[in-house]
Amino acid sequence: MKAAAKWTGVGLVCMTLLGCMLGYFWNGMTTAEAKAEHDELRTLLDLGNQVVDQPVRVVVKWQGSWDGSGGEGAEAAAQKLSQSLQLSPISELMENGHTTYRVIDEKNAVNIRFNWQEISADQSYVIIQLEAGDPAQWSNLSDLQEQYGQKMRDSGIEAEWNASLQGNANDHDKVKAADTMNRIEGSLQNTMEAVQKETYADATTVSNAYQVPSLTSRVRSENTWLNMQVAVHEDDMSGKNRVTIGLPMITIEY
Repeated sequence: MKAAAKWTGVGLVCMTLLGCMLGYFWNGMTTAEAKAEHDELRTLLDLGNQVVDQPVRVVVKWQGSWDGSGGEGAEAAAQKLSQSLQLSPISELMENGHTTYRVIDEKNAVNIRFNWQEISADQSYVIIQLEAGDPAQWSNLSDLQEQYGQKMRDSGIEAEWNASLQGNANDHDKVKAADTMNRIEGSLQNTMEAVQKETYADATTVSNAYQVPSLTSRVRSENTWLNMQVAVHEDDMSGKNRVTIGLPMITIEY
C-alpha cells in the first residue's frame, strides 16, 4: 500500500509538472503568434509608406466562429466580449434573418465596428473591424490589433485576421495600372522575395496574388497558398491609380 501510495504521489507530481510545461508551451505559442501578427501588420504599413501617397486607409479585421455549446448564450457572450474590449453597450438588430449584436465605436482615433451574428442556437460568427485613416494612428491601430485578437481567442472564438491598406500610387505622372503594378511588383520581388501565383486584369484594374516566404498568414487557393494580394485601379475621378494591398488577401473594395 505504501509503495502504491508512493507511486501515486510521483504520478501526481509528474502530471503537475507536465501541466505546467504545457501551460508554458501554450503561452509561448500564443505570445509568438501575437508577435508574428503584429510584425506582419507592421510589414504592411511599411510597404504602404513605400508605394502610396496619402490619403491612406488601413482596415484590420478579426473574424471567427463562436461555439456556444458551453452553456453561455450568444447575447451574454457578445456583451461580455464587448465589455472586455471596453466598447459601448451592444445594440440588437435583425440582419438577413439573423439576430445581430453590434457596436460602432472609436478608440484612440481608430474606428471600431463590432459585429456578432447568431447563425444558429449555439453558433455565431464574429467580425471586429478596426480602421485608421492617417499614419499618425497606425501605432494605436497596431496595439488594438494585438489586444483584440487576444481577447477574441480568450473568449473561445477561433479568430483569424486580415488587413488591407489603400491609397493613391506615388507615381509622378499619370500611367496605366499595369505600369504601376510592374513597379510595385519589382520592389516586392527584391525586398520580400514575393512570387506571383495568380493574376487578373481588365481595362482599368490589375490584381496579383503572391506567395511571400517571410509571411506566416495565408489562405488556400485551389492547389496552392497565398499570403499577399496587390491591386491597382485607374480612378477616373481623381485621375490617379489607387493601390490596395492585402494580407493575406484584400477584403475591401479596390
